[in-house]
Amino acid sequence: MNSQVTSEMVPTRGREMWPRVTDWLDTLALGDLSWRAGFPHTVRIEEYNRDGEFTIRAEIPGIDPEKDIDINVEDGVLTLEGQRQEKHQSGQRSEFFYGRFLRSVSLPSGADEDHIKASYRDGILEVKVPVKERSEQSHKIQVTRTQ
Repeated sequence: MNSQVTSEMVPTRGREMWPRVTDWLDTLALGDLSWRAGFPHTVRIEEYNRDGEFTIRAEIPGIDPEKDIDINVEDGVLTLEGQRQEKHQSGQRSEFFYGRFLRSVSLPSGADEDHIKASYRDGILEVKVPVKERSEQSHKIQVTRTQ
C-alpha cells in the first residue's frame, strides 16, 4: 500500500492568525492558570460572500442558542457575545473553553442590517446577512470655486 502524506498551505488574512496564536498561548498555561483569566475568548469563524448573502459561521458547541448568545449589529459591525457554562465533574480534565466569548465582524458595504437571520445546528451558529448589489457606476462630482 502506498501511503503518501501531502499538505497544502492555505492563504489566510492576518487577522485570522490571532485566534491560532491565542490557542497556542493557552497550551503554555499551567493547570487552571490562564493568561486569558477575566477576558472573553475568541470564537473561531468562517465568513464568505455568496449569492447576495454574507455568511458568518461560528464554532460554538455546547450552548443553548436561545439563552446563551446575543447577536447585535451597530454601525456596520455584527457582534456575537455569550457565555458557555462549565459543568464540573470530579476527576475530569478539560481543555474546553468556558465562560464569556466575544467576536465582532465588520459587515460588507450594502449589508441589509434589518433582515439578518441566524440559526444554530450541531454546534455551529450561522448568521446570514443579505447584501444589496453595489452599483459599479461611478459618479462625477463637480468642483466649484469659492471665494
